[in-house]
Amino acid sequence: MLASIQRFSHRLLPGAPFILSPILLLLILLTFLPLLFQSKLPAISIDYYLPMHTALEIIAITISALIFAVIREQAQYELSWRGLVLAAAFFAVFWLDLAHILSFQGMAPYFGDNTPAKTINFWLSARFVAAVALLYAVLPQADRAAKPKLLLPAIVIAGVFVALCHIWFISFPDTVPATYLPGTGLTRYKILAEYTIVAICGLSLLLLRLQGEQERPFASAALSVALILIILSELFFTLYHSMSDIYALIGHVLKVASYLFLYRALVHESLAKPFRKLAASSAELAAMLNAVPDLLFEVDLDGRFYRVHTGQNQQLLYSPEFFLGRTIAEVMPDSARQAGELAIAEAWQNKGVSSPQHYALEIANKMEWFQVIASLKQEAISNHRPRFVLAARNITEQKIAEANSQINALAFQTREAIMITDAQRRIIRVNPAFTEITGYSEHEVCGQTPVILRSGLHDEHFYAELWQTLEHNGVWSGEIYNKRKNGEIYPEYIIVNAIHDEKGQVTHYIASFNDISALKSDQERIYRLAFYDPLTQLPNRRLLLERINEVQHECARTGHYAALLFIDLDHFKRLNDSLGHSSGDELLKQLASRLNPTLRQTDTLARPGGDEFILLAPCYKTQLSEAAADAEKLATKLLQLIREPFKLEQQQYQISASIGIALFNDNSKNTDELMASADLAMYHSKEQGRNRWYFFEQSMQHRILLRQQLEAEMQTALQQQQFKVYFQPKVDGSGKLTGYEALLRWQHPERGMISPDEFIPIAEQSGFIIELGHWVLMRACQALQQLSDSSLVIAINVSKRQLQTDDFVESTLAAVLSSGVPASQLEFEITESMLMTDVEHTRDKLEKLHRQGISFAVDDFGTGYSSLAFLKNLPIQVLKIDRSFVRDFLVDQKDYAIVDTIISMAKALNLTVVAEGVETVEQFNMLSQMRCDLFQGYLFGRPAADFAAPTLLQATEN
Repeated sequence: MLASIQRFSHRLLPGAPFILSPILLLLILLTFLPLLFQSKLPAISIDYYLPMHTALEIIAITISALIFAVIREQAQYELSWRGLVLAAAFFAVFWLDLAHILSFQGMAPYFGDNTPAKTINFWLSARFVAAVALLYAVLPQADRAAKPKLLLPAIVIAGVFVALCHIWFISFPDTVPATYLPGTGLTRYKILAEYTIVAICGLSLLLLRLQGEQERPFASAALSVALILIILSELFFTLYHSMSDIYALIGHVLKVASYLFLYRALVHESLAKPFRKLAASSAELAAMLNAVPDLLFEVDLDGRFYRVHTGQNQQLLYSPEFFLGRTIAEVMPDSARQAGELAIAEAWQNKGVSSPQHYALEIANKMEWFQVIASLKQEAISNHRPRFVLAARNITEQKIAEANSQINALAFQTREAIMITDAQRRIIRVNPAFTEITGYSEHEVCGQTPVILRSGLHDEHFYAELWQTLEHNGVWSGEIYNKRKNGEIYPEYIIVNAIHDEKGQVTHYIASFNDISALKSDQERIYRLAFYDPLTQLPNRRLLLERINEVQHECARTGHYAALLFIDLDHFKRLNDSLGHSSGDELLKQLASRLNPTLRQTDTLARPGGDEFILLAPCYKTQLSEAAADAEKLATKLLQLIREPFKLEQQQYQISASIGIALFNDNSKNTDELMASADLAMYHSKEQGRNRWYFFEQSMQHRILLRQQLEAEMQTALQQQQFKVYFQPKVDGSGKLTGYEALLRWQHPERGMISPDEFIPIAEQSGFIIELGHWVLMRACQALQQLSDSSLVIAINVSKRQLQTDDFVESTLAAVLSSGVPASQLEFEITESMLMTDVEHTRDKLEKLHRQGISFAVDDFGTGYSSLAFLKNLPIQVLKIDRSFVRDFLVDQKDYAIVDTIISMAKALNLTVVAEGVETVEQFNMLSQMRCDLFQGYLFGRPAADFAAPTLLQATEN
């Protein structure tokens, strides 16, 4: 800080560069000695103190006014936020210091009695405003330009602040903290306020110190001295004990000194700076004029010469003095005279600059071309004798260059980018198409090498081969990736030719290229449309088949295994039916985004369509067991990822998947066979309960062939009456027959009796179950006609496919009506899962049939959803306990609890309960004690083609 003071003192007092430093040190010492020795100085008589105080404050107020006035005048031309804040602040300081003088004791009453508290309050307000304004002034952000129209609002705000201070200090003095107590002196609040101002000024000093030697629009050294003096002044104002003691007087003297340095730092520097700039500009202008290759003349409206500037390299036929006082018509040839007079007239008409006027002169038997431009001097616009500057230039070489360039203009203005370099590969010329493609203008690249366009996608070896080919063949062409000015990388097709002189030496390189981004984009779009799924952006079936074929050949070469995982989402149709297809699409996209990042780069996750995904994953293992273990881990991870919740329509949705895995290590199977194998394994996973994976086995192939054969033979079997309806009796607790369950069997002529577990699922999948179910209904109605007891009921199993047909109710009632049997003797058994799909339509169909007398039973209750809602809302009369619970309920507490719960619930809902699979007397007795209504099982009779009477003796056969 002392160094900065010394530098400034040298500028202020050239003969005594170190005078200020001792003075400041002495002031600092005098300031802190009283603090150390707790000394008190005598007070000055108010008769002497008042005029000195008034004089010092008037000086400070005058400086404040000068700072405000100068900045306000500068605002007409240039205004920064620093000037805006300082102008408003010192406007406020002016009025607050004036109020401080007028409210001092001994002065005329200023809006009431003058008190020490009032004058100190105005004093502190002014000091705070000045300190904060100076703190802002040293910030770099204060250099920003401000709009001149903001100055008036800023002054108004300052005036409002001054008015508010007057209202507060004069009208509500009791609300202002005490600053001075007569007989005691300054209060802690007053001292703390002064130290706060000291801290703000100290922070300003620190910021100036951190800015170092940076050039600022104020005198940093003077401002530093001003801040030090303000700090010393404020410290003296913490020491006085009466309003007129010597400490207070010293503080006012230091305040005035600080304001003088503030004026030097903020105002004088601003006033001197334009003159320094003007001197520098004049020197710079003289240097520029000497470097300009033009003849410059100052003339009036009549063309009379007043000044002539020829520069260092210009030659005139006559000396400059020859032209002074003469007119253009007197010294110039006619062509030059006409061009000059036209330029002057046009400049005067435009009140500015004329367009170039050309003329030709024959000099030394050689035609030379010139152009002249006239410019009106701005200060002469309002003058009756305006002055102009005429600039004459020899443009002969330019004319020749223009003529030569016109020859190549048509070729160079092509849509194809052209770049010309010299033999050292420095760019010397580019055409507009080059700028359009690369973003670089000609002046930006001229002198540069084509390296400026490199994208970084090609290594040095690539460029070395390019130049080697170019030097050997004289031409290179191909695709290359370059980078535009904005950083965007783009592809281009480029042809580079080497231009040789008559000696065979390379003189130039010419490169012509086109941006092929659109072509590449179209190719990419076509490729993605052909090989990628548009919804999930995953490879489609076509691309997957190609990659399977590639991996097969690689496996055959290396002996490594690869895995093909067929992934099918479980119950995906429910999502589409409940939330809509848009939600289904969203889940598929989220699933693709979730799975793809977890896979290796060598893996291929594809979506052939629908809710199916196929993953091709090389295992890189030669042992089948190791490859199978890797595939198992991968499938387990996929199932875990798929089970994680999805967010659809602001709600979470969970889904599972079934995965089939096929391993291969050669190309013995074609791609369709491999995918069929994985597909079979996936369906086996679904049959096993879903949400699991399964490896393909050869036995699956045999089973699918069998399934296909059975499906093909079903229609023939129905026509040839190979299907049989068997009846199993149902009894009540007393052993009395209450009805039968109709069970379908297939007596195949070659395969013998085929289990319903084999052919019913096939019939379901193929849709043949609709025709087959209707045939069973007709046979059951025929069987009811043979029964003499009209209280007996025959139960028929109804499939989901039957229930979903639009004419299920009509076709069923038509069959019952045609048979002539009461509908009340029919009972339809349905499963829980059938009731969970399209509930409204299902309930409507069941209620229509129930109104005609048909009753409904829920088969295998407890093994599915076990929802109580459909028991309440649907016309269900019977619950059948699944045989899996009945089999072990006597020895398994959980099965017992389930059976007991189902019976209790049915009783509460007034439903009939049927226990399936009753095979022992002990089971029968216990179920009877538990109040089960009806019983069915081998204890009472096996399924038979006729109506066998139930007997307990049949239990012994079991």
